Amino acid sequence: MNYEIIYLILLMLVSGAFAGFVAGLFGIGGGIILMPALMYGFDQLGYSRMFTTHLSIGTSLAIIAPTTAYTAWAYYKHGSGDINTLSRLAIPAACGSLFGSWLAGGLSGNVLRVIFAVLIMLIALNLFKKNHFVFGSKLPASYITWSVIGLIGMFSAMMGISGGLFFTAFLVAYGFSLLNAIGTSVALGLTVSLPGTIGYILSGLGSTNLPPFSFGYISLVGFVCIIPMTLFMVPKGAKLAHNLDKLMLKRLLAVFMILMSLRVFYTIYS
Repeated sequence: MNYEIIYLILLMLVSGAFAGFVAGLFGIGGGIILMPALMYGFDQLGYSRMFTTHLSIGTSLAIIAPTTAYTAWAYYKHGSGDINTLSRLAIPAACGSLFGSWLAGGLSGNVLRVIFAVLIMLIALNLFKKNHFVFGSKLPASYITWSVIGLIGMFSAMMGISGGLFFTAFLVAYGFSLLNAIGTSVALGLTVSLPGTIGYILSGLGSTNLPPFSFGYISLVGFVCIIPMTLFMVPKGAKLAHNLDKLMLKRLLAVFMILMSLRVFYTIYS
């Protein structure tokens, strides 16, 4: 058991360092990197795939909750983010996240991997486009907006991400400036990550044979080890990013995400 814990700690430290560096390099939320990194780590430890995907998603949501809160506050201090829009959309985002975490608890690990891989592939292909979609100058009718935000919250909770990329794309498509959309989206990400974390804790409380120090589908070892490593490595990646061409960086991110998606597909059939 001692060797298992040591190996788990080492894998979590390496996963956190990698996720932090890549997140800083590409300027994206850590969940997109963390979920497959955690999944790889738990798979390497030989745990059953019946729950390693759920454990990876839940732990990813738990880790990104505090970092999302910090980022949201930073954007708010700089005047980015629409409080009125946030107050309108927080409830459907949170409800979608809770529903997504509950739904994920009843799905097999492989189904969740397919969902993650497909959506990441779609995001990656979208990055190759030069311009954002624009559908209007204001948000559509409330029932449409709430439905879209709820679906984003649901799928984000099922992927282990905050949903910032999806929220930003939606808000920009309806007239928000990019910085205002990002600031609002980061705050909405907190309404996804917190309920999602609670949902995965509750879903996993009855599970057996989980790794040591698991609380439902949350790895406390991963939570404790990864956060400081990501905070340490994010500036390293960000420093390198400022020395690279922005268009090339965007294309590199797209290629990286495609490879990551293919890797997740490979784990399903390997």
